[in-house]
Order: sequence, then C-alpha cells, then structure tokens
Amino acid sequence: MIIEGNDAFLENFKDDERNHTWVKVKLSNGKLYHFRVAKTWTGIKSICEKKNLSVESVDLQFKSHVENVYTRSQDSEAVYLVRSVMGQIGSSSRDYYTIGRLKKEVVHKSMWLTPEIIVDQTYEDELENCFEEAMIYNHDKGKNRKE
Repeated sequence: MIIEGNDAFLENFKDDERNHTWVKVKLSNGKLYHFRVAKTWTGIKSICEKKNLSVESVDLQFKSHVENVYTRSQDSEAVYLVRSVMGQIGSSSRDYYTIGRLKKEVVHKSMWLTPEIIVDQTYEDELENCFEEAMIYNHDKGKNRKE
C-alpha cells in the first residue's frame, strides 16, 4: 500500500504499524509517498515512469527516528532500493534496506540495519549485478520514459 502525503500517513499510522520501518519517498513533482513493504518500490517506479519523474529523496523511519538515506545529486543517474536479510550460522538474521546510487555503471550501496536505521556496511556493485526492477532512473537521464 502506498500512502500519499504526510496527513494521510498520520491518519493511517496505527499503533500496530508503529513497530515497522517505513520508507518515505519524495518525487520531483513535490509529492510525498510512504510505504512499509519493500515490494511497493515498484509502484513508485511505475509512477515515475508514467509521469516522467525522479526520486528526490528517500528517508527511513522507525517510530520517531527518521534518517535521510538518499538525496538526489547531479552525478547520480538512479536510485536503488531492495530489502535484504543477512545471517550467520548459529546467530539470528538481521533485516536491512539496501539503498544505492548509480554513478557511471557502478551502484554505491549502503546497507541500513532495521529497525535501528544505522549504516552497517557500504560497498560498490556493478550495475549488471543489481535488480533492474529496483532501479529508478532520474527522468533527465531518459531511462524512465515509456518507449
């Protein structure tokens, strides 16, 4: 479910949803969207493609703790977002949002531990090793346009 705007978010923010990490996305038309299920990112991508928009910023929020994890810059060509899990034998698994910024065929990624919303690790990855459906290109780069 995508919630548009802060007022609608606050109206829909129920007690049982306070224990989830939320993603807040601001688009180049100024609209703000909230969601908590990572698969919803493809809905944001669809909005960007249909309206030829870019993602201006992405924030992660857990309760009152909010962190800006992406702000569009001149040299970024796209933003990347996936839900990740990391585990080790004999210990519990950890949940993450992996956020990336595409620059010249390299995706600069940060793994944000949830619900703490702290960067656990950063690394670079080749574009070919990333999920294309998780990449939203900036509209001025031309790749969001439906041909």
